[in-house]
Amino acid sequence: MELLRYKQRVLYIDIDVHHGDGVEEAFYTTDRVMTVSFHKYGEYFPGTGELRDIGVGQGKYYSVNFPLRDGIDDRSYKDIFEPVIKAVMDYYRPEAIVLQCGSDSLSGDRLGCFNLSMRGHANCVNFVKGFDLPVLVLGGGGYTMRNVSRTWAYETGLLVGQHMPTEMPYNDYYEVSPLHTPSPCFVILFQTLPANQTPAVLRTRLRT
Repeated sequence: MELLRYKQRVLYIDIDVHHGDGVEEAFYTTDRVMTVSFHKYGEYFPGTGELRDIGVGQGKYYSVNFPLRDGIDDRSYKDIFEPVIKAVMDYYRPEAIVLQCGSDSLSGDRLGCFNLSMRGHANCVNFVKGFDLPVLVLGGGGYTMRNVSRTWAYETGLLVGQHMPTEMPYNDYYEVSPLHTPSPCFVILFQTLPANQTPAVLRTRLRT
């Protein structure tokens, strides 16, 4: 809401595994904020975010939902995220962007069901950063603590142009930290999950 005091059009992008229902509902009837959510859909909390949910009244066509199924990987996510966001940017021409980087879309999350690596997740941040607009980057969901800390540290480094080494530096809290592992590093390994959507299905949704 504070951004709208200074910017006429704000784009909100949500890559949390759950639908961004709260923000969508808050701005469902206005064109001042356009919301775009990529999320798991179908017998999954909060159960909202159909492809046909596009806003109402003055906000019609300013809500975009891209429902996904289990197991989507880096390549498939990139193949939908980049063209959708590029089309939204060309259509809406926002003055600022809010990017919600829920890390429960990562592989191995305790509640999530996607198969994104840390770098696949961070590709979304890098792509949005490339539009050279003011960007407010937020955290979000994330229920495997090691993945949350590694990914947000990596993405913070990406945003400020700081390369993050794969090895975690030693510190005074290292031995007592619940994040301590025998091989501490920033790399998040894949958890093999079945991909319940084919590239053909994703292309069909892109055309919708």
